[in-house]
Amino acid sequence: MGNSELPAAGWYPAAHANGEARWWDGTRWFDDEKAATEALDTATTTAPRRGGKAQDDAAQAEPPASMRRRTGAIVAGSALVVGLLVGAGSGGAGSVGERDALKAQVSALEVAVSEAETASESAEDAADTAREDLEGAQARATAAEQKLATATAQVTALEAAAVTAKADLDARAAEIADLKTKVPAPPEPVQSAPVQEASTPQNVSYANCTEARNAGAAPVRRGDPGYSSRLDRDGDGVGCE
Repeated sequence: MGNSELPAAGWYPAAHANGEARWWDGTRWFDDEKAATEALDTATTTAPRRGGKAQDDAAQAEPPASMRRRTGAIVAGSALVVGLLVGAGSGGAGSVGERDALKAQVSALEVAVSEAETASESAEDAADTAREDLEGAQARATAAEQKLATATAQVTALEAAAVTAKADLDARAAEIADLKTKVPAPPEPVQSAPVQEASTPQNVSYANCTEARNAGAAPVRRGDPGYSSRLDRDGDGVGCE
């Protein structure tokens, strides 16, 4: 299998490096830039030139940093594997091991692509969920802001009503105080002279019941002025019955 059947020198994902980018000089792999550069210099100075194009491309090739990204490695690796499989198919029995290695690399790349697609779908699902959560949180925040604005307006209205009510009470209190100053004081009560009860003469004596009746004292009870036993003939304590 000649070198002309293999891809040009460049950075590609290598199966032996788990798909990481490695330098392919046209015939073999190198794991670091220094070895690749040395191999590139050697290939440039010692390899035969076929029309000058392949060697000029190898001499001018530079490992781009973007090739180290896994997505770029998968795309570049696919091109490499296709080219190597074509070259290996046209070679002899000595290329069987290389063909098997390339088939393994194709399988690894397919797995990597599948995993990348799964990860992308999971990321999209997570992004959709996060977006829905954000929209829900924004809606709840908007509703809470509206409720707060309504409550604030109600509190402001109640405070204004309280201020108005207090002003009205103060005005009524001032009016009542003014009216109190205009009400005349009630006249002082006139103290009437104590009524002197007519004293009943204690030394009263009635000669008989006729005299007691004429004086308005009948019947005369024991203890009353003018009572005497001669007026109480039956001795029951009441005379002139």
